[in-house]
Amino acid sequence: MRMPHAAGFTLVELLVVISIIALLIAILLPSLRKARDQAKLTVCLSNIRQVGVGMAYYGEDNRLQPPPNRLRMSSAAPSGGTPPDYLDSDWWYYRHMVPKYVPSKFESQTRAAFGDVYACPAEEVAGRAYAMNLLASNTKYPEKQFATPYDTSRTEPFNPFSVKRAQNYLLMGESHAMFPDSVHPGRFGTRYIIGQSGRSLYEMFMKVGEDATALGGRGPFTGFINFKRHKDRANFLLADLHVETLQRTQVVKPYPADPTKWISTLRVLWSPKDLEDPQFQTVNRPTPP
Repeated sequence: MRMPHAAGFTLVELLVVISIIALLIAILLPSLRKARDQAKLTVCLSNIRQVGVGMAYYGEDNRLQPPPNRLRMSSAAPSGGTPPDYLDSDWWYYRHMVPKYVPSKFESQTRAAFGDVYACPAEEVAGRAYAMNLLASNTKYPEKQFATPYDTSRTEPFNPFSVKRAQNYLLMGESHAMFPDSVHPGRFGTRYIIGQSGRSLYEMFMKVGEDATALGGRGPFTGFINFKRHKDRANFLLADLHVETLQRTQVVKPYPADPTKWISTLRVLWSPKDLEDPQFQTVNRPTPP
C-alpha cells in the first residue's frame, strides 16, 4: 500500500516564517533590553540600601557618629595606610568600618569591601561602585589635621544621624570606578568619598588631577556622581537611609543668573550651605567630552 505523501514547507513559506520571527525579535529586543537595564538599576538600588543598613549599624556602635573618613589618624601614620589591615586610616569601606556589619565576599588589595552589595551589575568592571559624601563624615577641616580637605567657604560638614531634613541630605551615591585593583585584574574601585573639592555632587564632566593612563585608562573623572551608569540616572542613599533613583536634571538645573552654570534643585543637599546663598551651589557646566 502506498503511503500518502507528507506535505512540507515551500521555500517561500519558510522565508515568510523566518521574516516574521526576525520582525518579532526586532520589536521585542528594545523592550527586553529596557527590562534588563531596569533590573540592573533595581539590584543596584537594593545594594546601596544594604550598604546604608551597614552605615546605620556602624552609627549605633559609635555614638551616632558616621565614619570620619580620615586619610590617617596620626601624624606618624603613612599616607596610604599600613597593610595588612590598614587600621591607621578609617575610610568607610575598610573591613573594620562599615563592612564589619555588611561584609563582602571579596576584598580589594587594601582589605576594603569589593564586590557583592558594594558593586553594581550595570558596570561589571566596578568592584566597588559607591562612594560616601565627604561632608556626611561630620569631620571638620582644617580643625582635624588629618581629614581630607574641602572648600570651607562653600561647604559645611554634618552628622547624617542628626541633621534636620535628613531625607534630603546625600549620604552615599554612585561614583566612578577609577582605581585598578591588583587582586582583581580588570576590576576597579571608586574613591572613598564624593566631593574632594566640596562641590562635586553638581558636576559630572569636571576633570581632576589624576592621570587617566595611570588609572588604567578609566580616568580622569573621580569623586563625582556617576550619571552615565544608568543612562543619565543614578541611585542615591539619603541620610535618613531611604534610597532614590534620580535623573541628573532632578539634581541640577541651569542657573537663571548665568546659563553657563548649574545650580542645585535642592532635591539632594550636598551641605548645609546649600540652603544659603545660591553662589554656594553654582558650578560650571562643563562640555561633555
